[in-house]
Amino acid sequence: MQFNQHEPGFRVTFNDTEAATGDAASGQPAVLPRSFARRRRNRHDRGLRGALMPASLPAARTRSEKFDDLVVDSAERLRELWGTALEDVEYLVEEVPDNLEAIIASKSQAPLGKYRAASIPAPGRDATPAAIVIYRHPVEALCDAPWQTRELVHEVLIEQVAGLLNIDPDTVDPLFRRFRGR
Repeated sequence: MQFNQHEPGFRVTFNDTEAATGDAASGQPAVLPRSFARRRRNRHDRGLRGALMPASLPAARTRSEKFDDLVVDSAERLRELWGTALEDVEYLVEEVPDNLEAIIASKSQAPLGKYRAASIPAPGRDATPAAIVIYRHPVEALCDAPWQTRELVHEVLIEQVAGLLNIDPDTVDPLFRRFRGR
């Protein structure tokens, strides 16, 4: 864009080649459009901003990463208690359950987790290991504090392991409910 003051009126041009060459007769310098890199936030030529929180500090972890840590801690506790029975079980975290819209439309509560039993290998197919899935958003929506999230994650895992092993949830982790005061 170019503005010429010495002519009557003014002229605005959007032709980049004309703006880049400048007006040699009037002695105006060439005006080049700024590149995208130059338009980025670079206040006072101090360089681009870096990370707000160094990765080594706990506050740099996302909510999703913290939730994954809670699932890993709970899964390790259950593997210590049950050993070989939970040796091949996969623990998965998903954001929301499948067909969430249909669940909401039916006005029922979203599931907090699910389990899938191991499948037997068939000809031409591999066996799939047993898996326990926890849904992060429904679990976090029910909790007001981080300690509640930790307890609810462990409780959901206990219920899913009980369903997978076909046993009573109180026998999966007998100390869990005793400390909660239930």
